[in-house]
Amino acid sequence: MRETSRLAKRSGLFAGLAVATSVAFQMLMIAAILLRPEIDPARNPISEYAIGRLGWLAVLGFLASAAAYACLAVALRHRLRDRLGRIGLFMLCYCALATAVVGLCVADPVTTPMSELSAIGRVHVVAGISAFVVLPVAAVAINMSLSRTIAWAGSRKLLIATGLLPTIGFITLVALVATVTPAEGWPPRLMFLTYAAWLIAIAIKSVGLSRHPAPDSVSTPGNPPSRRAVLGSSG
Repeated sequence: MRETSRLAKRSGLFAGLAVATSVAFQMLMIAAILLRPEIDPARNPISEYAIGRLGWLAVLGFLASAAAYACLAVALRHRLRDRLGRIGLFMLCYCALATAVVGLCVADPVTTPMSELSAIGRVHVVAGISAFVVLPVAAVAINMSLSRTIAWAGSRKLLIATGLLPTIGFITLVALVATVTPAEGWPPRLMFLTYAAWLIAIAIKSVGLSRHPAPDSVSTPGNPPSRRAVLGSSG
């Protein structure tokens, strides 16, 4: 019981940090946009704000986003015990690492042709695009895994709705870019908002669950929860 309580408190702490750092990312990017009016947010990527004057705001923002992914991974790692959950956890950790690389490897100016990108610029692009693609898959895998646990069994509607948010954001990005909207402008920002919404929703729910710790049993067709675990979680 003491071990369960200790793990619950640690999970709640890191879930709270995930919310704080995710909000910090949004605030830092808003500050960068407001303080650098010479950069058109409708036609320039977020990475452009990391170049030149006040570039540290965007760099710090990317690192805050990476910290948010990492904190959520730590908060959920004791809940994600099946194979699907572990895969999702690995993907989330990759997104944390890739986003940190995006911040540390400052992009080349948006006008630079792809064939003339610097080595650091290429790393930035690869890390950023891979994180874009991996995060929606991670969200679906994590939410599906959580829905099989006793503690999250009553939150399956929330898990379904939030688990699809990053996928919707990514599909919307592709659809907008394929039409008339510049790929470097608002579409990525809308996608980032769906990613943040998923993270914050799961993290806030984790904070709530940490105050009333339940067994970590996983309910699957081949591994049904024990009667004791079900009764314990409902009490």
